[in-house]
Amino acid sequence: MELPDVLDLAGGRLRALREDDWALDHALSRVADVPRWTYYPADVSVDEARERVARNLTQRADGRGGRFVVERSGEAVGTIGLGLRIDGPHLYYAFLPAGRGLGLATEAVRVLSRWALQHGADVVHARTMVGNVASERVLERASFQRGPLEVEPDGVSVSRWSCRANSQPTLK
Repeated sequence: MELPDVLDLAGGRLRALREDDWALDHALSRVADVPRWTYYPADVSVDEARERVARNLTQRADGRGGRFVVERSGEAVGTIGLGLRIDGPHLYYAFLPAGRGLGLATEAVRVLSRWALQHGADVVHARTMVGNVASERVLERASFQRGPLEVEPDGVSVSRWSCRANSQPTLK
């Protein structure tokens, strides 16, 4: 599955991550609740942020998925991506405070999951750490269905979510 370079959103757009987007990773690592509710490490250095972006660009080039920058009025306010795994694409996202409360997370999840379903995926997966109510609401509004509660190998409890083409009545 080859990811597109740009996807339009109501109120913004998704564009493929670029090398100079390390500053967004750097900023996200400094928002207290991003490392708490995601797998972003806290307080990464500039070099670590550059390395994270470089790894993701390699992942995309190798056809293993990739990330997009969520833009609103040309400003980077978050990131969303798909990891392409054997059981289907896994969606993940994180937003700066400036990108929250605008419906952009829900819209980005809808658009990227719809794209994946229209391009060969039978199901799109996501997961939320137990207690991440804001992210749960995003997935619910985007027509994802809550699955089982599981404990990850690192001991983190997560809820599994999935979205299938026939479970998207809110999508055009």
